[in-house]
Amino acid sequence: MLAARGAELILVDKDGSSLTELAENLGAAGHFFCDVASEDSVAVFAARVLDQFSTLDIVINAAGGGYARTLGMYRVSRSFLPALSHGSQKLLVNISPAPDEADSPILPYASSRHAFHRLSSALAYEARATSIVVLSACPSMRRISEVIPDPNAGSWMENCEMRRPTQQDIVALAWQVAGLTRLHGVPRRRAG
Repeated sequence: MLAARGAELILVDKDGSSLTELAENLGAAGHFFCDVASEDSVAVFAARVLDQFSTLDIVINAAGGGYARTLGMYRVSRSFLPALSHGSQKLLVNISPAPDEADSPILPYASSRHAFHRLSSALAYEARATSIVVLSACPSMRRISEVIPDPNAGSWMENCEMRRPTQQDIVALAWQVAGLTRLHGVPRRRAG
């Protein structure tokens, strides 16, 4: 549908057997191989795409299942936020994992849908100073919703003052950690 509307497509898949044929049939501007479950694969993929395309209008995350989908979405999104900020559409579309693969109590699928939405909120919070719009798409409900930035989902650097800790900082943190043992009934032991 995007190709029919004149979009220049950049396709990605971890299986190259059908990707090349699909890219040719759709007249894609590029096609790349990437396993979103691998941080290294995403880094190589992103570098290759950004080497050929300096701006992107829409990034659609729909790869993988369970935590591979969740972490892959986050890795790919973070890699392309700068290029999206220079595009004309500035849309980041995250396709939610299906409930049957995301709410299983068995790892690695447990709570992955919740993690997916939480990381989408973190991305929306990270992109709040730009005009990038983060959207969550739910195929079973046939609905796309704008993701609300969650101020509690900010990056570690925004939520934690990144400076070299002083001796007082280390001692204060040590007391907090030591205090946890009393809270949970763990007997204190003397350091030897």
